[in-house]
Amino acid sequence: MGTLVLDIETASPFEEPPENSNDTEYYELVAVGLAYADGLETTPETAVPFRRGDWEATHTTDLYQRMFEWCDERDVDRLLTYNGAWFDGKHLLNWAREIDAATGHGFFHRTEALFENHVDVALAAADEYADELWDDQQILPDWKAYDLGGVDNDSVWYDDYEFPDTYLSEIDGSGVQGKHVGQVLGERYVDNVAAGIEGTSVHRELTRLLEDYCLSDVADLIELYTTLGGPSLDETYRRTATEIDDDA
Repeated sequence: MGTLVLDIETASPFEEPPENSNDTEYYELVAVGLAYADGLETTPETAVPFRRGDWEATHTTDLYQRMFEWCDERDVDRLLTYNGAWFDGKHLLNWAREIDAATGHGFFHRTEALFENHVDVALAAADEYADELWDDQQILPDWKAYDLGGVDNDSVWYDDYEFPDTYLSEIDGSGVQGKHVGQVLGERYVDNVAAGIEGTSVHRELTRLLEDYCLSDVADLIELYTTLGGPSLDETYRRTATEIDDDA
């Protein structure tokens, strides 16, 4: 039974989202981390399609097309995300609507189909490790779920990459976090591509860092899913596009 893992990376180049906001209007698609395995015990194939231009909608459309091309080449029976019912699925569906309204590509129905057998592993982790949730938490950070599940999920550390001294000076922290991508790294990546400086050593290093971070978000999720119960989770934690839309 083929299992696909998906995780999007976004940036907010036009307006920083208010605290705790999840409105799609604040987010733009930068990259999609993908992993696929024919069986739960096999090493997954991985890919990270990146945005190939500026923030114009045509580049979102191009990224969608490449994401679907990769998925269509594989026999997908199940989709896994971590918190995809709240974030990834919601935004992918909303962007697909916008693209379809402008171009008629039919991406919304393809996204619906992709999420037909979608299992949100974050919901399973929150139930399994409910005692670890803070009072205001509904979902555990993925790194904590991996740690509690005994899954070796590598962090991505800035010291492992070579950047000019001030290049990432506005980032606070030694390890890459999702908020860093949303606030700094994603926008910087797209600005470099739009400026045509992809060949510089700094951009190549930024690409390597972002790719490593994207892969860390998807490569081990099948193992966490298996640790938490595998296919026994599917019925309880299945969240289709319709359910995600209803909760949006």
